[in-house]
Amino acid sequence: MNKRLITALCVSLAMLAATVGANVAAQDEVSDRGFIEPPFLAARVASGELPPIDERIPEEPFIVGPGVLLQEEYQNWENGQYGGTIHIAATFPTGFLNVAGGATILRSPSQTTAASLPNVVSAYSHSEDYTTFSFTIREGLKWSDGVPVTTEDVRFTFEDLYMDPDVQRPWPTQLYTQGNSEYGPAELTIVDEYTFELTFSRPYGYFIADLNSWIPYYDFMIKPAHYLKQFHAKYATQDDLARLMEENNQTSWVQLLNFKDVSHWDVGEARALGMPVLNAWVLAEVSEERRVYERNPFYWHIDSNGRQLPYIDRIVNDMVNDPAAEANALLAGQISLASGGQTALNKMSLYVQNAESQGLRVFTTGSFNHPILLFLNHDYQYENADSVWQQLINDSDRRFGKAIAAAMNPDDINNTVFFGLFGEPFLNNKEYNPDLANQLLDELGMTQRGSDGFRLGPDGQPFIFRITFSTFAADVTPVAELLKEQIENVGIHVELEIVDGGLFDQRKAANEIMASLFYNDGPAWSFGISEDYLPNHKGPWSPMTWLYFTTNGQEGRQPPEYLQEFYDLHVARKQFPPESPEGQEIFDQMVQWFEDNYVFIPTTGPRVHPNVVDARLRNLPNDGAPFELDTYICAEGYWFAE
Repeated sequence: MNKRLITALCVSLAMLAATVGANVAAQDEVSDRGFIEPPFLAARVASGELPPIDERIPEEPFIVGPGVLLQEEYQNWENGQYGGTIHIAATFPTGFLNVAGGATILRSPSQTTAASLPNVVSAYSHSEDYTTFSFTIREGLKWSDGVPVTTEDVRFTFEDLYMDPDVQRPWPTQLYTQGNSEYGPAELTIVDEYTFELTFSRPYGYFIADLNSWIPYYDFMIKPAHYLKQFHAKYATQDDLARLMEENNQTSWVQLLNFKDVSHWDVGEARALGMPVLNAWVLAEVSEERRVYERNPFYWHIDSNGRQLPYIDRIVNDMVNDPAAEANALLAGQISLASGGQTALNKMSLYVQNAESQGLRVFTTGSFNHPILLFLNHDYQYENADSVWQQLINDSDRRFGKAIAAAMNPDDINNTVFFGLFGEPFLNNKEYNPDLANQLLDELGMTQRGSDGFRLGPDGQPFIFRITFSTFAADVTPVAELLKEQIENVGIHVELEIVDGGLFDQRKAANEIMASLFYNDGPAWSFGISEDYLPNHKGPWSPMTWLYFTTNGQEGRQPPEYLQEFYDLHVARKQFPPESPEGQEIFDQMVQWFEDNYVFIPTTGPRVHPNVVDARLRNLPNDGAPFELDTYICAEGYWFAE
């Protein structure tokens, strides 16, 4: 087999041990292997509760330095010092720091996937046609409870979870060939204690992105078998299972297993206490008011001075009930890191005003998310091909979508809601042109007006353009109200329908949404980290053809020719790594398809996001870095300067 071996970019430990003395403080005690014990763990080591650091770090640790967590131009890396607590105040238990962390199978800087370094594994390779992938787990890598990670953890995950008919655990999409269940899941071959192979039935270069992505993370392939076996009927006794089911209020061993197998998204839940992880921090304390995470003694990342990451000892999430409480805690100086959903541009002036008195640093970055988008559901009322909506949306020239885009004024929304800080209009909303909008609507036969002054449909009956959305962010409603005004200026009667998130999801599943407002992860699409451009992943733009695609034609709507073009591109893209020349060429064609077919339309230019952090923290992204998400992803490298 013709393989390209990709190995870790690491520093020789022998050289590390020889040179580290010149780079550390005089009081630091350097181990035989060149490591420096975190003071936070020293008492546990001294008592024998923990082995010394030389026995906790694998034979080949992952070395973090410039250009590893984030591209060098976006981060001024300095080797740091141990200690301190990061305080956050989030509405969800993980606070995101343990979700978007470093325990991916491969690791590329930031959201990229092109410069993949072996991470959980010490080496990986793939066949030239991207059908077979080989992995070697780092020898000596350990779960957070000190138990070695081996291929038994992989075998258990595949055979005793995904392939066990009693467990009925669905295969992750990422493990289907090209992400398509029709092509079947990966075939696992265990080579030895540390080496395994995955074989797919077709070329699947896109899998490299999944291996880098914090969205599936490591636990779609590797789970702590020694821990989960105690909840599985194949390994545990009936008496033990009965006791554990009673203790955890579960009625079957399968429910118990699913309850205790906590995904990385839920590591802040009480049921995650005691579950071994590979994260930088481990859940240590749970209450209704707070979550406390402490450094993982067996984390395998180090800096070039021999310090084990993370530098920070603890993360405390003093949970809040709503975004307003998050903002108040931030302005009161009670938290040391806030980004993403925890900050908002409309409070930027308050952040700056309070920065000096509260010891904060305020900076802006780009965003992992697109701005709010207007989604047009091309499947709405598809059962009635003669409906007015289907006539408008199926127009081969896409004049209705073009008219709506031309009626939208992204600069007005940017200046009114986002203080003029968002970028230039993009995708298919680059020109505000109400005259063009009126012309296109006239061409579609919407020339007559009703008694209310709004355009009638081509059938001569009142037409209502209904936009459904939930208030998933504070800026959604003001954007919706401006959008309504702009579209009504060209004669379309707009009705805003605000629903809660649960009802929105129900309406989406039932194909009852004509148009909607939502965001998605557009800036990360080209890297393959996210593909939530799919027709039913955020705002629905073709949920019934997606159902048809995912059920192999058993349910849903067979895509008409123009929608089938999208699916053909989606499938073709899966053959190649996203950032390869072939993958990028197909992605560019997909973007052009989005521009031409108006399935979603940006309401303004690319987002800018505020980040507010303790001014003493080092190794954060620079002002103007591409993604606010890097404020979380790089946290293992943060440290407090004196």
